[in-house]
Amino acid sequence: MSHVQGFDSMDEMAAAMAASEDAANAGLHPGQIRARDAVTETLHWAQVVSDWDLIIFGVTPPIAEIAEKDPGFDIADNRERGYLTGTAYSNVEPDGEIGDTHVSQIVPVDAEVFVLAQAAGWPSFSEVRANPDYGILLRRLAMAERAMRS
Repeated sequence: MSHVQGFDSMDEMAAAMAASEDAANAGLHPGQIRARDAVTETLHWAQVVSDWDLIIFGVTPPIAEIAEKDPGFDIADNRERGYLTGTAYSNVEPDGEIGDTHVSQIVPVDAEVFVLAQAAGWPSFSEVRANPDYGILLRRLAMAERAMRS
């Protein structure tokens, strides 16, 4: 679970954020690196947040599409730093929430997994684990996590 850290200055905060970002990028799995570098493809991903009983499913469009919609935003720099800009869905935000997610926090999934989760109404972590109807989704998430590591 995350924590709140105080800072005495903006410079101190920026330095801590940069150090955290560097550490996260240094620990990326091969599949996460491939996702970060796939700038011309639409990406689908999942993020399990078991402490909050969430599975967040996201979709990230190609960076050219984002740049076209928001020309003042340096999407290339954002992606190089490991951030996926797109829309995230869950049982808490079923209509989606636009934002950035660091690639170190996600498991790349294929579009079919994303569609399965969407058709199921963005089930929670406990629902996916406990309900046999979500067995295929649970297996596909486990397969995606194994694939991410190689």
